[in-house]
Amino acid sequence: MDGIEVRELSSSEYKEWDLLVEKAQPGTLFHTSEWLEICRDVLSKDLKIYGCFRNGELVGGCPLFVKNIKGILKVATSTCNMTSYSGPLIKESDSSKASKRVQETHEILNSLREFLCKQGFDSIHLTFAPGFEDIRPFTWNGWNSTVHYTHYLNLKENIDSNLSRERQMEIKIATEAGLKTRAWNDPETYYRLLSLAYEKQNLEPPLPRGFFERVFKLIQEKDIGYMFVSETPEGEVVAAHLNLYGKKCAVIWTSALNPDFGRLGPIALLYYNEFLDLKSRDFKYMNVMAANIPTFVDFIMGFSPELIPYYSVTLESKKYSIAKTLYKTTHKETC
Repeated sequence: MDGIEVRELSSSEYKEWDLLVEKAQPGTLFHTSEWLEICRDVLSKDLKIYGCFRNGELVGGCPLFVKNIKGILKVATSTCNMTSYSGPLIKESDSSKASKRVQETHEILNSLREFLCKQGFDSIHLTFAPGFEDIRPFTWNGWNSTVHYTHYLNLKENIDSNLSRERQMEIKIATEAGLKTRAWNDPETYYRLLSLAYEKQNLEPPLPRGFFERVFKLIQEKDIGYMFVSETPEGEVVAAHLNLYGKKCAVIWTSALNPDFGRLGPIALLYYNEFLDLKSRDFKYMNVMAANIPTFVDFIMGFSPELIPYYSVTLESKKYSIAKTLYKTTHKETC
């Protein structure tokens, strides 16, 4: 088997990267150059996409955001705000033999791991997309691993039989209040709702307005998702979801709610009608990215989802570990 060459991709090679994302499992929208460039531009990130080549063919790779901390520490991560996973990708093997597929996967990941270790990073954090299960080339070589979770709602099932009594009651209240749902792509409405939700907690929104404006533009240009809203009989939008299309699924990426209308059950109505809508369009499941936040877990469990694990790996230099320990100690003393 020929060896693997790993190098940083030039911007002119991003189209080739996107073709790999499209074909690879589990390639996601969060791996695409368009999404990564939004993160880079709006959040002022230093983006690098590293490609793995075999005989000139791109067969794997990994996007990373690189940051220098006070000129002392160089850290790299495959995620950023509201991009929960991205991480390594590999081209699917053509072999029917499990042993050959594992061999090819490990060859690509080992080459990538060795390359990253030579880039002078003090910390490297990679979060794999759900469905990428074999992270052993990292854990066998001293990287620490963590398990995370998301929820899948199976669109082939009967949603009514899976609803808890509490969710049934919320949907009934929303219906009796005259709330309706529809698709409506309007970034101003979404950001207004998001700001209201965070203001209630005395917090700033996790991303600036410009990020959502770019995402909405991408959604409209590429037809890769939609905003679904709950509104009153008077036409006031009181809740919204931003949904992004994936392979056979829709990712419920983020939601926003006017807290004054929470008691009317608009979010439960959104999930219920989204389920029916996506099912009618032959999607297989809804990926509800809320399984790592306890308050959201309590809500979504009322729809009887399947719990799906995904993984991250981390490698830290001694210098980084010492700096992190000092920061935690200092922060604890000043709190």
